[in-house]
Amino acid sequence: MIDLCAIRKLQTSLRNFEEQLKEQTGMSFNDALLVCAVNKGIVEPSALAKELELSPSRLTRILDSLEARALIKRTLSSSDRRSLTVSLTETGKEMVKTYSCSDLPIPEELLFTQNTL
Repeated sequence: MIDLCAIRKLQTSLRNFEEQLKEQTGMSFNDALLVCAVNKGIVEPSALAKELELSPSRLTRILDSLEARALIKRTLSSSDRRSLTVSLTETGKEMVKTYSCSDLPIPEELLFTQNTL
């Protein structure tokens, strides 16, 4: 039987973690995941949408927000002028360092997933 109470506790822990992340960095969980994916070398919007399991319209809104905050920039692809690539700005790179070295505590309920990935 599925332990719904345990799943609810995970959901609550994740929501609380996202609130702390937003307070400390100004980024939502999806913002942080996108910046992290770009930092890992995923630079094409379609690949980002697939990696983060986001609809193209949701991805566009996140990219718009991050670009307005000067964390990412979109440029024409050098291999295909019809496509864009996403890269981190210097501010975005600093943000990666900031939240990668953050002292935000990871909720205990989420630690098992960190050790299994």
